[in-house]
Amino acid sequence: MGFASDWKSAKTTFETATGKKKPSAKFMGVFHKSGLEDVTKALDTALGKSDAKALEKALLDYVKSATAYQTTLEKSAKAEGVATIAAELKKLGQSLDDIGRRAGVAVNERIAEMREDAEAEKAKEVEEQGKAARAIADKAAVQIDGLLKTTNADVKLLDQAAANADLALRNVLEAQGAGNAKEAKAQAAAVQTAAKAVDTQAKKIAATATQAAKLFSQAKAAVAKMKLDPKQYGGRDPAQGAFDRADGIVMKLDQMKDEAAEAATEAAGIVKEAAQALKGALDLRATYLASCRKLAKRAQDADSFYDTVARDVGGQADRAQQEQMVADEAEDDKRAASIKTATFYVTQVRQQAAQAKKEILAAANEITGTRKSFPSMVSDKDPDFGPLLAAAKVSLDGLKESRAALTKAETKIDKVETALKKLG
Repeated sequence: MGFASDWKSAKTTFETATGKKKPSAKFMGVFHKSGLEDVTKALDTALGKSDAKALEKALLDYVKSATAYQTTLEKSAKAEGVATIAAELKKLGQSLDDIGRRAGVAVNERIAEMREDAEAEKAKEVEEQGKAARAIADKAAVQIDGLLKTTNADVKLLDQAAANADLALRNVLEAQGAGNAKEAKAQAAAVQTAAKAVDTQAKKIAATATQAAKLFSQAKAAVAKMKLDPKQYGGRDPAQGAFDRADGIVMKLDQMKDEAAEAATEAAGIVKEAAQALKGALDLRATYLASCRKLAKRAQDADSFYDTVARDVGGQADRAQQEQMVADEAEDDKRAASIKTATFYVTQVRQQAAQAKKEILAAANEITGTRKSFPSMVSDKDPDFGPLLAAAKVSLDGLKESRAALTKAETKIDKVETALKKLG
């Protein structure tokens, strides 16, 4: 049922009520030319669609048509002298007014409904755009983090190559000092090989840093094209958190690129020093002092790196324990979720701690081995060598502390794992 049916019903009621009073044919001709069939049908049609302007027009058309129609009927009734149907005309007018009133309510409700639908759709669109933006930023952050892991591995290879170059240079000096020219040349060749390896790794690190910067730039551009309004997300770009993380990594990679370039330059310098050593034109003390500085720096870098790793792994172990404690008290879905999260961190800690402890041992052995390879002139009591060797020892102690912290994290997750097994 619609307003067209309501008009038809009102029309039929009027015709039935006035039938016995037999209004003039001329009056009835005016009565039948209402035009309300079309406007009520248009009103019904508009209410079935989602066009606010069409609704407002349909309502206005009805009001105008109904008002004009009533005025025309009243004039015709007076002209034809059919005052006997005044009561019926009044009732018809009331029916038309009632249709107009109900149509107004229906139109207003429909417009309000459309507005709510539009707002809901807009909110959904905003949410979906926010998710899409976060997905773009998260993907970039994950990819860039992967590049950082690749670069960390490349840096280790570079450091090893740099240490090899430094060792080979010392071997050149020792062979020269022993009068073994053949061995000195062989070690000089080893210096060149190691220096090339440093240069190769430095170029790989630079290429990775460039790739990371490009990924970051592309992701930022993709989100910028979405033209998100921060006001719709609590005043903050929904992708900002992931972009901040990614940006931090890009900056770190850029720093690592610069450090790798410096290492390549130093390695190239060692090649020249090896050539000078073969000619007997190299300052022995200065060369070993430079080696001590490099040893101290490698030790400090390793200490700083694995201290960060140990803290991160320890934090993950704490998170595993917290989730296990939540699971102890929780029920059903929340318990299952906490067990899943705790299990994830247990696995992460176990893998990362084992790998880090292995690398720490290798780093400590390299530092200790290099220290032992120095000749007696490199003494702890020497005013130049002493402070550098002491700094390397402090860093070695730091590596031991990091290894102990990793062992502590492993012990913690062993207990967590035991508790999780009891939970089923």
